[in-house]
Amino acid sequence: DSERVAEAAKHLTELQQQVLGLRFASGLSIKETADVMGKSEGAIKNLQHHALRGLKRHLTMDDD
Repeated sequence: DSERVAEAAKHLTELQQQVLGLRFASGLSIKETADVMGKSEGAIKNLQHHALRGLKRHLTMDDD
């Protein structure tokens, strides 16, 4: 359900939202995302990891 994911994404930081948008909506690689955002590939991996964890946390909270 894209509406649930969009609602859960509102709880993420702006940078986390941007990473997810570039990686999954735009289909960019980690390197491409890093170039666009002016960050290292490691920083992008970290942001993506925490963003996905945050989404999962908010989506599972909604299931309770």
